[in-house]
Amino acid sequence: MFKKGIYTLLFGFLLLLTGCFEVIEEVTLNDDGSGDVTLTLNLSRSKTKINSIMLLDSVNNYKVPSEAEVKKHFAEIVKTIENTSGISKVSNTIDMEEFIFTLSCSFDNIDALNTVISNFSSKKEAQRIKNHKHFAFDKATQTFTRSYHYDVAKEIRNTNMKDRKIFETASIRSIYRFSKPIVSSENKMAKISGSKKAIMLKVTAQDIIKNRNSIKNKIKLQN
Repeated sequence: MFKKGIYTLLFGFLLLLTGCFEVIEEVTLNDDGSGDVTLTLNLSRSKTKINSIMLLDSVNNYKVPSEAEVKKHFAEIVKTIENTSGISKVSNTIDMEEFIFTLSCSFDNIDALNTVISNFSSKKEAQRIKNHKHFAFDKATQTFTRSYHYDVAKEIRNTNMKDRKIFETASIRSIYRFSKPIVSSENKMAKISGSKKAIMLKVTAQDIIKNRNSIKNKIKLQN
């Protein structure tokens, strides 16, 4: 019930927008598979429209959440993640002026990281993450894998035309940092930093929906 509530609130909140928003996923991975993650939902480019919408009761048949409701649901997310095995140093920020939401924590292993990601998903998607890990790290081969098993295009087809507008300019940016140099990256759209210890990939929602690109990647580190 909790996950369904969070999923509905976040999706409903995004459905109020026709402007831009960006999801940013940052992972810093240590040699032993532990690390830190920061997840950011940046709606700042749509803040003028959001401020206007927040004055209404509903839009497109979706109830407009109050500031108190948004903060309450994010507090519930934080509490759930704090109680997750292998997770520590949980913190979050909510900027209701710029509409930027962040959540950060440390993880002891990749399984704990996958659990964190599943807390932002519907019950069905959370089970999919459990069965097919979104993140994997093979210490023997020093290979970090970012997978994705969610059929976005199918989900979009199940929404009405008005609701689909939120994905027209949405984007996802992933930034991964390592202590060892990167040897190779399977996703050719990803950009490796000059130090070769960080890699960034920005993908639009339209690219994912139309199968032009993906957030999937397999990154080989120096062994």
